[in-house]
Amino acid sequence: MALSVGEHILDRVRKQLNADKVKLWLPPYTSEDGQKGVIPQDFITKYSTGLGLPDDTVLSALEELRLHALEKLATRKKFQESGIATLKVKLTGRAPQEANHQLTIETRLQANGLQLKQLISKDCCIDTNRLKLIASGHVIEDDVALQTQHVRHNSQIMAICLTETEAEARQHQEQIQQLSKTRQAAELLSSKEENTDSGEYYLQIADQNGKRLDLPKEERKALVLAMTLHEKGKASMKRRQYGEALLLLLETDKEFRKCRAAILNAVDNYAIVCLDIVWCYLCLKNVGDLPDAETRLQSCEDCFRRSYGANLERLTVVKGGAITELALFVRLHLLQGILAFHQHRVAEAAVLLGKAESELKRLLVDDEKLTEVMAMGFTAQEARLGLRACEGNIERAVEHIVKKKEEKKELRKKEHEERKNKNLSKKLGQTANGKRVNLETYHSLVSMGFPKGAAGEALRQANNDIDLALQVLQEHPEFLSLPDPDVSEVQISDDMLAQVTNMGFDVNIAREALRRYGGQIQRAIEELLKTGGVLAPQPGTSATGGQTDASPTKKSPEELQQEKDAIESIVPDIPEGEEDYLDLTLEEEAQFLTEYKMLLESTR
Repeated sequence: MALSVGEHILDRVRKQLNADKVKLWLPPYTSEDGQKGVIPQDFITKYSTGLGLPDDTVLSALEELRLHALEKLATRKKFQESGIATLKVKLTGRAPQEANHQLTIETRLQANGLQLKQLISKDCCIDTNRLKLIASGHVIEDDVALQTQHVRHNSQIMAICLTETEAEARQHQEQIQQLSKTRQAAELLSSKEENTDSGEYYLQIADQNGKRLDLPKEERKALVLAMTLHEKGKASMKRRQYGEALLLLLETDKEFRKCRAAILNAVDNYAIVCLDIVWCYLCLKNVGDLPDAETRLQSCEDCFRRSYGANLERLTVVKGGAITELALFVRLHLLQGILAFHQHRVAEAAVLLGKAESELKRLLVDDEKLTEVMAMGFTAQEARLGLRACEGNIERAVEHIVKKKEEKKELRKKEHEERKNKNLSKKLGQTANGKRVNLETYHSLVSMGFPKGAAGEALRQANNDIDLALQVLQEHPEFLSLPDPDVSEVQISDDMLAQVTNMGFDVNIAREALRRYGGQIQRAIEELLKTGGVLAPQPGTSATGGQTDASPTKKSPEELQQEKDAIESIVPDIPEGEEDYLDLTLEEEAQFLTEYKMLLESTR
């Protein structure tokens, strides 16, 4: 996945020429008519000695670079005179082997993304619907001019082919639409309100300790959308579908950039997005081509320092250790080393790759130990992370895993209670003076034996004054028959309705009574008999002015099913564990490390 040795030699010679300020397109290297000029022997000897290369290799490299310089000058002149830009396109992803993977495209920058796709399609015989274009870390949109999408003369364009084989051609439209569908589903999931009774999916945002973070509604929605797209992208990475993953990750990046800098600086999520994007560049053979990689890796390193501390000291305080997070640093230092290699900073590359190798060795897990821990009933992820955290000690790893599971269980229990109280507070609504019903006072009245519905209405009218609430309950015995505020919403079946309407009550009144009393048929009938078939106003809409929170607009069963299907399409890719992002097998990292160490050796 690296540059070939020939390309690397060209880069070394180019760097030396730039340092010496040698212009190969001028005499004596190039004649007045553009033909090959004369290269002095002492010049060749100087370069072959300095770079440790044979004379004929240096001569061939100089001629190739001379021709490239002339071509570049010609395209620049053409752009200045006619406005026609030259773009270098690299085809990657699931492109057919027979396709031309390196293209030179000429176009005006006023052309839009679709027109550029058509030019690429003409050269490589790949349908435009199968192409996604990326420039400077941004997906090029079809209907927007290139000049407003980070595209310039001599820009490098990555063209990702989305279909694997011709046999899958019938499915290419579904592939194109998948990103849009994923985004729509993520937006639906991000807009879901917290509700313990509904049984619907709900995502919460937690800190590094797994503790939930309370954020303003719109900010939470933006973060959940970004994080959901990120999880979908990571799932594609695990399947090694790096083209699709990159598109999702760039969408993630776009959403994260909408969040406040204070939020992004406080968590490591955005740093990991940057790291994942550059990893996709590497796997798509584009690390050396995109300067965007260097900027992203620097952002990642800066964020890790803020979140973890310069020497991971904050993690040690918060989590009691930092070794599992080393997996992220293995990837970071590996990518930084590879980028340094491609930028001819060989000494720096050697240091960074050495650092990545040292960190990787600390994280390697013995297969036999992994199997032994898994045999005790733990998952591969739990076993791997536990062994890494305890540096391979099986007994301590098991204790660590059990402790983590207990902490997680206790945290989830506490969160469930908090959500339950939050939902109850919404249902109880506001007092006459506009304040929330006090839950502690509410529970006190319930513990005295008063029905929940009565306790809630009394506190609303009494503005949370428990003595006044007791007086209200004495003066209004009809409150004792009010429905419980925390009864979950139930589906009212035709059979349930029939049993109530058979008693002579109107069907709409029967439905409302069943809804209020949680589907309890007998109680609904008793209350209707008691009130002569007339239902009192809902608690919170009485003359006192107290209000319960407004219910969301009801949706049709078809709309609800569509939402459910959309969300369920992405939920399987969202991990339950907070440390899923740390569970890197490091197999690919080890392969790249070996490859680039060999390339480093070849330069010495």
